[in-house]
Amino acid sequence: MTKIRLVRSAFLAVVIAAALLVPASSLSAPAEKPLRGTVTVVYDGDTVRVRLAGQKDERIRLIGVDSPELDDAREQVRLMAFLAKRFAFTRLFQSTVELLPGPEKRDVYGRLLAYIRTADGEMFNETLVREGFAYAYLKFPFDEAWKTRLKDAESSARRSGKGLWRKEPYPVIGATEAGRRVGEIVTVRFPCLRSFKRGGFHILEADGAEFDAAIPLEVFKTLPGSLDFSGRTIEATGLVELYKGRPQIMIGVPVQLKRV
Repeated sequence: MTKIRLVRSAFLAVVIAAALLVPASSLSAPAEKPLRGTVTVVYDGDTVRVRLAGQKDERIRLIGVDSPELDDAREQVRLMAFLAKRFAFTRLFQSTVELLPGPEKRDVYGRLLAYIRTADGEMFNETLVREGFAYAYLKFPFDEAWKTRLKDAESSARRSGKGLWRKEPYPVIGATEAGRRVGEIVTVRFPCLRSFKRGGFHILEADGAEFDAAIPLEVFKTLPGSLDFSGRTIEATGLVELYKGRPQIMIGVPVQLKRV
């Protein structure tokens, strides 16, 4: 009997020791299988809506990141919030993604908390921070390994002066160069050939090059000064995107447009 007790005691000691050696990150790994779906709405840099396969739509809050708020009273903060939204839009809208839930399923607003993995294997949460469009938000419990990765991503963005951490003006380029700078934040200086409405947008078309500044009508009405842009030289600052193969910058904050 004594030998049996000793064997059992030794076995329990091994089990306890092994449990203590389990990394903390594995204890907080997602308990649920990844969900697949299509991004149908981008609300801002860190919140999207996903149509889940065979299920209802879900509003998704990205774990571990925090983008600036679109309704902030400070115009420069609203600018970065808008650029973060456009960055997320260009990377995620209408794409199929995987959602990896964290240890806490939902936040106080009922949004599903998740990491987003794109079709090419990119973890968008990390990319958003590394490109300077969000802060690493480590307040709530989630995987320790991911906390380290997000902190490293923010440090990288700070060192590189990207996005939120940029201190110098964005480079000024001509409209002919815009097509080679897709995905970058720049200031495009161009003579405006014509100004016209298209759908829910007001378009400023560049003269002599394929490039447009696209302004939602509700934003266009808030622009200061004369709204007659035709024949004038304009500077548009923002993320260069492609719309039907043509480079453009979407304007969401008046500070993005300047008459030269």
